[in-house]
Parts: sequence; structure tokens; C-alpha cells
Amino acid sequence: MRARLSGRRSILLGTVGLAAAAGYGSARLAGTVVRPGMPISDLTPGKAVSGPIGFGLAGLGSARYVPASRRGAPFLLHVWATWCSPCCHELPGLAAFMKAWGPDCPVVPVAVSSGSPEEIYAFLERNDVTGLPVWAVVEADLKAWCGDRARAIPVTFLIDDAGCIRATAEGALDWAAPGAPAALRRLFAAMSA
Repeated sequence: MRARLSGRRSILLGTVGLAAAAGYGSARLAGTVVRPGMPISDLTPGKAVSGPIGFGLAGLGSARYVPASRRGAPFLLHVWATWCSPCCHELPGLAAFMKAWGPDCPVVPVAVSSGSPEEIYAFLERNDVTGLPVWAVVEADLKAWCGDRARAIPVTFLIDDAGCIRATAEGALDWAAPGAPAALRRLFAAMSA
């Protein structure tokens, strides 16, 4: 237990430091205004740096989701946590992006080390973040898949049609930027060509 908390603190301190230094975040939460994160258009796919995604996600009411079911089409796996301040500032922008895109949005948000899906849902409700799917991932599964390397969160993985990581964006993305949906469509089209 002590090692797990120490690791969480390390990730948290690294994330807070990164956020303070770079001004990550993209929306309002609890009255705080933060600067936008990295533009989606800055995601540049490289060679695959992982094996195919193989873990499952837990959802509300014992729902399960297997990201491998998305094979055949690229998507973004966005990892966040309820205890991560930059993540929380980014969530309203992500929720708005997903709502504007519609039901086939190619972004899968997933909370790590944040409790049960019901606890995550309650957190989102308390913070007026609506419409965001509630998925939780086991931290060990995520680490095993992405190379067991410590990562700052929020972190977004660009996943190719085979389920492999092709790019990683540590820190917030600017979901509210003009043209963000078009930039993501262009990115996916270039990967499929």
C-alpha cells in the first residue's frame, strides 16, 4: 500500500509541476481559468510503440468495455484521474468536444486510480461535468501495456487501427480549439491512408 501511494504522489507531483510550468488545462472548473493545452493537430503518429491494447475497462453497473473492440479504426485513449488538478480542468472541454462530435466520438476517456466507476460518476456530477463516459482502468494493466514507464497525467494515447500506440501527448489537449474536430479527422485520415 505504501509503495502505491508513493507512486501516486510522484505522478501527482510531476503532473502538478508540469501543469504549473506549462499552463496545461483547457476549461473552467471550480472557478479557475487555465490556459489551453496542446493542439490536437500537434499529435504526430510515429511507429508503433506498444503491442495491441488488451485490457478491459470497468463501467457503471458492472459494464465492461474492451478497447480492442475498436480495432480497425484509430482512436484516442485519454487517461485522467479525479485527484489530478490539470485533468479536472480539462474535463469540461473534453466533455464538450465529445458531445459536439456525437455518439461515434473516437475518444475513450478512462480514469486511473480514482475509485470505482460509481465514485468517478459521483465526482463528475459534483463538478458539473456531464456527458462524459465513465470508464476505469486498473493501473497495473495500463502500465503493462504502455511499457511500465511513469507518465504524467492527463495523458492521451493515439491508437492505430491495430490497437497500438502511435503517439503520446502528456498533459492536457486543447479540446476547445477552433478546428479541433477537423484536426482529429485529418489525423485519422492520414493514419488510414
